[in-house]
Amino acid sequence: MKKIVILAVILILPGFLYYLLEKKGENRYQKLPIYGEKVLTGTFSNRMGKQVPDTLFHQIEPFSLTDQQGRPVTVLANDTGIAVVNFFYTRCATFCAHMNDEMNRVADRFSANGMVNFYTITVDTVYDTPDVLRKYAEAYQPATKKWHFLTTGKDDVYDIARNGFLVDAVQDTTRPASFIHSSSLILVDSHRRIRGYYDVNHKKEIDRLIDELKLLLVQEIREASPY
Repeated sequence: MKKIVILAVILILPGFLYYLLEKKGENRYQKLPIYGEKVLTGTFSNRMGKQVPDTLFHQIEPFSLTDQQGRPVTVLANDTGIAVVNFFYTRCATFCAHMNDEMNRVADRFSANGMVNFYTITVDTVYDTPDVLRKYAEAYQPATKKWHFLTTGKDDVYDIARNGFLVDAVQDTTRPASFIHSSSLILVDSHRRIRGYYDVNHKKEIDRLIDELKLLLVQEIREASPY
């Protein structure tokens, strides 16, 4: 009997949450923004009896890198869920350790949710080999959280950062073995669209990421529902 009750709660909860957020068809919260260039397609869709212009949003192209186990990983190609992504390097002497501690805090919260994946990408692809990443990642137990640490592979990390995730990633020519990169965790929906940037230097930003990830999960579950 107890198992039946638990199953019912799991099935009902997403719809109940959305009811609280969108009662009687009226939004009671701000939908997450979609970042990047937006282009009007010239076509229209009928939504609630109104003609709404169709918009083509920036999407991140799927890319292939190598994970900490030396395996090729194609990111965002077959994902039907949500991704949280960040850029770092193991020799970083500034905020990188804190960044991955915050990433770990989020990954811990959603480790049991099959719709959320985590990707940490090094910008120091020469030094950060799969073996270096594997040793670095051991403390976080990434295998239990659908968390991949990624280095050089088929595609270029710097192009992925700049043109895909719209963040900086470049070697610092003024200091040896140093790189300039974003301090944000990046939220990506199942359509490969950027839905948020969250600076790890502010705890409230990561708290906001956790809350907005929950909202995005509810929204995506509702959109995928046939009812």
